[in-house]
Amino acid sequence: MTKLTFTVINKDKELLIFALLSFFFSAMFAVAMVYPALLPYLTDTHWSEETQLLVQLGCLFVTYIGLAFIATFFNVCVVFTAKTRFEGGNATFMQSLAFAFSRWFRILQWSLVSATVGLVLNLLQQATQKLGKVGEFIGNAVTGILGMAWTVLTLFVIPVLVYEDKGPFAAIKRSVEVIGKTWGESLVKGIGLGLVQFLTYLLLILATAGSAYSLYEPANLVGAVAAVGVGILLLLLTALVFSVANTVFNTALYVYAKSGKVAEGFDSEVISAAVRTSNGT
Repeated sequence: MTKLTFTVINKDKELLIFALLSFFFSAMFAVAMVYPALLPYLTDTHWSEETQLLVQLGCLFVTYIGLAFIATFFNVCVVFTAKTRFEGGNATFMQSLAFAFSRWFRILQWSLVSATVGLVLNLLQQATQKLGKVGEFIGNAVTGILGMAWTVLTLFVIPVLVYEDKGPFAAIKRSVEVIGKTWGESLVKGIGLGLVQFLTYLLLILATAGSAYSLYEPANLVGAVAAVGVGILLLLLTALVFSVANTVFNTALYVYAKSGKVAEGFDSEVISAAVRTSNGT
């Protein structure tokens, strides 16, 4: 499964550029939102406690919307590129960007819904901190479960936005339908790609620790610091690559669940075994 997914990515290396751009613009947007969030503390004007809270919640909501929009925009680029490849074509970098821009309103709609859910979960988690240790533990467990359920239910929303051009709620409904057909393989995919990703992380961490230890000298920390920096960079790149891999495989699953066709580059046995009918066969 992992091998087939990375074979597809190797044919369209611009997929990795989309992941890098998503990370870059997300980081820049998050940094840009720091000043508005701190505005009540940086001015001489007296802000009431209620006003400060409203400003912070407003900034948090805008941050959620912006980050969701950026992530969704570039994921749409990834799905469109994969879609074109699956259909025998070869989308250029600019064609994928142009398609994402053509879906900007759908992306904004979905970002608003995603940001609202994220803000509600955040507020619930903050509220549980006032309930003592036991209440906080239970609250964190509940919000964690709710967040995980939301992630699972919306697994195929981006492919739906690309293939069917549906609004956010219709896309969620369609995503749930696809999950019903691909439940088993969706879990296997998560375990399979997740395991490979974990092992890659582990090897990188061990290699980084070994390099830093071997280069460490009390009088010269430059080599050890450089080794740690390279290790962190490689971990980041690994996370970006696997995020693309997950999106590509989700798109392949969606294609088969929707049309019964095996996406180009994937093995028919791998994909056909992914989809189950309502009676489990």
